[in-house]
Amino acid sequence: MTAYLWAKSLHVIFMVTWFAGLFYLPRLFVYHAETPDAAGNERFKVMERKLFWGIMTPGAVITTLFGLWLIAMNPQAYLAGWMHLKLLLVLLLIAYHVWCGLLVRDFRLDANRHTHQWYRWFNEIPVFMLVGIVVLVIGKQVIPGLIAMGVVLGIFAVFALMQRLKS
Repeated sequence: MTAYLWAKSLHVIFMVTWFAGLFYLPRLFVYHAETPDAAGNERFKVMERKLFWGIMTPGAVITTLFGLWLIAMNPQAYLAGWMHLKLLLVLLLIAYHVWCGLLVRDFRLDANRHTHQWYRWFNEIPVFMLVGIVVLVIGKQVIPGLIAMGVVLGIFAVFALMQRLKS
């Protein structure tokens, strides 16, 4: 197997690791925000810290490093429009990751300002990014990626409307 295929494989493996954390940490926030007891509060703090620093952040860093290596080995890929949109989505994911870190800090300091319902919606943000990135990488075209993200956004809007009508 070539160095490029090894880098691509490891990029995907660590991306999956990163996304596991991006999906699970906000779910922990949902439960943490609902926790009334001190023992549960402390348990969630430990889980969130270990997930953020032990799984998510290494996954993000290694994913990014292998992604940069892939671009270095195939610089003409960087010129493609789909790659620009993919990289924008990756930058937004990194911002989301940092935001998660700030929320871990807020919970650690007992300074959470959000409800469990807010975290349920917050938890959906990486889905939008993942769909866009996967469709962009597989199809290597901007329009299908935008359509896929639009469909996911539409689904979120329908669920939000249903929640609004339900309450």
